[in-house]
Amino acid sequence: MGDYLEQRAVTAVDIMGLATDYCVKFTALDAVELGFEVRLIVEGVRGVDLNAGDCDAAIAAMRKSGVKIE
Repeated sequence: MGDYLEQRAVTAVDIMGLATDYCVKFTALDAVELGFEVRLIVEGVRGVDLNAGDCDAAIAAMRKSGVKIE
């Protein structure tokens, strides 16, 4: 997906979906690693929260990596 977006001159991505603490988190972290500007749309995500606090920890990890949380 990174190559596809780069070929189309995409430099920033907005992310939302399921699940905050799994797919959303890893998609955001991968996008940052690939050099994209990343924004998480918090109102558009929901998590599994298998262990209490998993979603909060995922958001904290994304923020720490440079994801803009909105």
